[in-house]
Amino acid sequence: MFGKEILNGKELMQALGISTTLLYQLLDNGLPYHQLSSNSRKYYNLNEVEDWLRSAGYRQKSVWTN
Repeated sequence: MFGKEILNGKELMQALGISTTLLYQLLDNGLPYHQLSSNSRKYYNLNEVEDWLRSAGYRQKSVWTN
């Protein structure tokens, strides 16, 4: 919908190869996201998320893990 770098939650999970559970754990730990308003969906910038994962100490094997 928005190209390859702006993703919704489902697209982000597919791009990173992670589960819904891990997505919520990452959000609790400060995963960056954007919203148009406080009631709207969360959207993610893939480059921003990958940079955050690296700086937070996560590494990619076949999937992202810490």
